[in-house]
Amino acid sequence: MPGAHLTTKVNVKIIIEGQEEIGSPHMAECIKTHKELLSCDCILNTDTSQYSEDIPALMSGLRGICALQIDVRGGNSDLHSGVHGGTAPNPIDFLCKLMSGMKTPEGKVLVDGFYDDVAPISALRHKQIEAIPFNDDEYRAQYGLKALIGEEGYLARERNWNRPTLEFNGIWGGFQGEGVKTVLPALAHAKLTCRLVPNQTPEKILGLLKTHIAKYAPHQVEVTATVIGGTGNPYALPDNHKENLLLAKILKEVYGREPVFMGTGGSIPIVGMFYDIMGVHSIGMGFGLDDENLHAPNEFFRLSSFRKGMQVYCGFLIALGQQS
Repeated sequence: MPGAHLTTKVNVKIIIEGQEEIGSPHMAECIKTHKELLSCDCILNTDTSQYSEDIPALMSGLRGICALQIDVRGGNSDLHSGVHGGTAPNPIDFLCKLMSGMKTPEGKVLVDGFYDDVAPISALRHKQIEAIPFNDDEYRAQYGLKALIGEEGYLARERNWNRPTLEFNGIWGGFQGEGVKTVLPALAHAKLTCRLVPNQTPEKILGLLKTHIAKYAPHQVEVTATVIGGTGNPYALPDNHKENLLLAKILKEVYGREPVFMGTGGSIPIVGMFYDIMGVHSIGMGFGLDDENLHAPNEFFRLSSFRKGMQVYCGFLIALGQQS
């Protein structure tokens, strides 16, 4: 409203950081250095989304992340596949065999110990996810998928939000141009990331991955595994978190219905850092939608969500001031 002025007892500190996509490698040290300056009762993380234009959402947790690159070397240079094919090992062949032994086609990870520390999905969390509208066929159609995969015994959203994963993000080697070049490559490479859930740690999972790769690395080629990028710890918000329940009340007032409690399949490393270093939980609320081309060309944001967002933020700050 023109001329409106918000007065509240709440002291607000705003942090804008630009390294989230690479794991926020400098944020942990920054938080430690400025721990007193950043002291607070709760943290509001806005890097989440709502379920639909009419259904608000709150974050129940985030998956952690770690990343690895696998490099396979055959000879000291590319070779002619006609002259040397059948005698010299092909790194692409061996890399593909190594990758295929790390997970099943359904997505179950075959690395020894990978699931040892995974926290079970609580009955309350299962009930919350079950209550969120989800249609397999609509999901497939939206993203042009032939079928959905995943571990048996879990809802699609449970697999997406509350179960760990191993995904190959890239693979390359040999001739990439148009036409044919009968080359037997010297090198082949792959990048992978794992999304982690509570009780898992990036350090332990990276160690298990390296052990698996070393155990099953073909003796005919040289295989190395290198940690790449930053890491992020998984994060779960307590069910009875006071400020989260207050925010749920404000969302209901603005939207006219209860919010759903969504997980976030991605990772926001700073959230785990704040909890690990300062012991402060982050509540998550955002207004982006799945069809707004996140991270893609023509990304956009609805004006209706912008307006509702202002109402929710102001209402939440006022409510916080009233309870303090």
